[in-house]
Amino acid sequence: MKRSRILIGFIALMLTLVTLVGCGGGTEADPSATTDATMEATGEPGTTAGATSKPTSSATQKPGGTTLKELRAKTQVGAWYSLWYDGTGADSFWETVTNDYGQRIPILYKPLLPDGTFGRYDSSDGDVMQFHLQEIAKAGIDFLIFDQTNDIDAQNAKGVKWINLNSIKMAKAITEWNKVKGNRQIRYCSAVGTFASVDKATGQAYASGKKKLNVIEEEAEKLYARYIKREWGSEKNHVYVDGKPLLVVFTVTQAEWEAYAKSHDTPYADKFTLRFAVGHAYDPGLWGWVIPKAQVTEDVVTINPGWFKDPHPLEKVYRKRGETYKTQWETILSSNITPNFIVINSINEYAEQTAIWPADTSDFPANHPIERWLNKDGQEDPYLYWNMTKTYIQKYRNGDKK
Repeated sequence: MKRSRILIGFIALMLTLVTLVGCGGGTEADPSATTDATMEATGEPGTTAGATSKPTSSATQKPGGTTLKELRAKTQVGAWYSLWYDGTGADSFWETVTNDYGQRIPILYKPLLPDGTFGRYDSSDGDVMQFHLQEIAKAGIDFLIFDQTNDIDAQNAKGVKWINLNSIKMAKAITEWNKVKGNRQIRYCSAVGTFASVDKATGQAYASGKKKLNVIEEEAEKLYARYIKREWGSEKNHVYVDGKPLLVVFTVTQAEWEAYAKSHDTPYADKFTLRFAVGHAYDPGLWGWVIPKAQVTEDVVTINPGWFKDPHPLEKVYRKRGETYKTQWETILSSNITPNFIVINSINEYAEQTAIWPADTSDFPANHPIERWLNKDGQEDPYLYWNMTKTYIQKYRNGDKK
């Protein structure tokens, strides 16, 4: 009796299969059903639960059949940009930069110049600006963050408010660059900080290390008048996020700002979309400054090739002949998150050793605490970090996973 029931069940099953195959004139099963089920189990297509698949390139499929390459097309790559190099004399920033203890530590890097040689330059030089924009566009960088965190109206040794003047000139240069047919479009935004905090009652600066958030509103007002209300502040030239111009705020966390804004009027800061940066960005989602490791979020991942400020007590980030930068980029490539922004610190901040722009480091003495730019074979390579940047941006755009 048991065998008869099994036989009858088997015959019924076979008849059902024949009927299913015959329906629809031999239509094949929908492959997306298997893909969707796999993705629900693993978060990735083409694998089974618990299995490890090899990374793929731009053919990798994401939900809805979108390739990784297509998803990554939305990501904007930005980089911090310094505009405080004011000539080559004894009183220039190259010579007068000091550390946290007031000790003068001249910058020994010699950046690449428009004529192909290496040496010092003036940030206000129009030829330098055009050369930087040309190479930045070739590298695939979409926007620059003008570092005005040390006070928009800070003055140099000559009494000139040079950082802001240079920033406005670069904003104008970007505007003219974007008008040229065939040029890859570049945009910019600014970063401000609390170093310029002043006590409105006395007019005196607050003691070093005291964080007074009134300066953010004051500098937002200046930025709005000098940039956003001008031609170079349009969406074609300035970065906009959520319908507002982007402003990066340094030394302030989002929680600190939101607590402050609850009890203070901030009409000009409210005109901007704010993003936040701190000294050492150990938490994900910050836009700088020092990046011990890459942490990818849906909004941003910030990276740098290294950081060294002697004798600053906080953790140094050593370049390790390019391995630090390589590891941070590969963290981005292998991530399942596609961020809105990748932010590089920095194009040309040589004082704190975060630069990627080509530079000759052969003037570093043997006992110099800062790492010379050596490749993995120990050879001096002025182009090491710039070439890595171009390579990894292309890998990211291609949809590569490693």
